Amino acid sequence: MKHTSRYPFSISLLHWVLAVALIGNLIIGWMLDDNEDLLTLHKSIGIVILVLVLVRVVIRLRMRRRLPPSTNQAGTPAYHAEKTVHHILYVLMLVIPLLGWLKTNAAGHVASCFGLFSLPTLVSKSRELSYWLGQLHALTAYGLAALVALHVLGALAHRVLKSENILPRILPLPRRAEQKMPASDRG
Repeated sequence: MKHTSRYPFSISLLHWVLAVALIGNLIIGWMLDDNEDLLTLHKSIGIVILVLVLVRVVIRLRMRRRLPPSTNQAGTPAYHAEKTVHHILYVLMLVIPLLGWLKTNAAGHVASCFGLFSLPTLVSKSRELSYWLGQLHALTAYGLAALVALHVLGALAHRVLKSENILPRILPLPRRAEQKMPASDRG
């Protein structure tokens, strides 16, 4: 059970791809009231997010023994806050696209991903159900936005309050020492 100080490349890469997709889709979602033309893009990105989160969960479970330990001391409030925020982030990253998919179905539409494929219809058309699923989808998206902000603030707190730069742990880049070594010496 070897722990490292950095996350495996696949987890790091998915972290940043998901961060860009989530933040972008949150922004697009907020713009939907002014521009309905963005709805197809919003739904497609939501499907991509759902797939990427599922992939990330599987990879994380398979690599759990290779993940770096928390920089917060076990049992402290900071440790519990970190673990709680991470778990809720994963739940919301799964729930929000699922709610969007169900809302789309309840509105009488299929959820299509960039016109390449469509997800199966899970619920029949119901105007009332579509409304309530839409409300829940929006509410959980606001919750996700708040948790993303809290996640970023946590990283900043490590930097400012503890003088710990934890950002390199999740960057999908080689370590500086590895960057300076010739490729032939890295194996």
